[in-house]
Amino acid sequence: MVLQQLLLFLQKKDDQTPGGAESALRKAEDVVSGMLAKGFILGKDALGQAKAFDDKHQLSSTASAKVASFDQKIGLSEKISAGATVVGDRVREVDQKFQVSEKTKSAFAAAEQTVSNAGSAIMKNRYVLTGTSWVTGAFSKVSKAAGEVGQKTREKMASEEQQQKRNVEAQHGQVLSEAPQTAEASEQKPSKPAPAQGLIL
Repeated sequence: MVLQQLLLFLQKKDDQTPGGAESALRKAEDVVSGMLAKGFILGKDALGQAKAFDDKHQLSSTASAKVASFDQKIGLSEKISAGATVVGDRVREVDQKFQVSEKTKSAFAAAEQTVSNAGSAIMKNRYVLTGTSWVTGAFSKVSKAAGEVGQKTREKMASEEQQQKRNVEAQHGQVLSEAPQTAEASEQKPSKPAPAQGLIL
């Protein structure tokens, strides 16, 4: 959907100005790749936090153990396996009795031959050939644009990850540099409170 709108926008720009389409394409690629990169980074962070939460509370392992215990109690896996075997045997019996597989194979072969003959006749039509060429060209332009957007997304994603890493390192450095200052400040404070001055009743 987004790609269709992008193509329509570029086509309108191309009709209006010959040089404007190129810059519009670059702007659209930048916007789309930026959105994809930020979405990937957010998703990656959310996944990491979810994994940390699961590791802390052991939800996955607890759930797996309970499912395994439940399965052992009622024998669900064995029942499903036995049921699948019975159904498979019945299907083979019906197939052998009515020869469904053979009839289906011959019907597919006949249909394939008919489609092949019709396809050859259609492709000889010059209008169809022209339309096919146009669709192929449009598809290759879309593929090229998608490849460029993907490359820019990877570049922006790497840049975002590096920026986040620098921010974390800067915050870590700031915390470390503030630690000695707080230690010095606590050493400078007198350990005893100052004596009370003034009128004491």
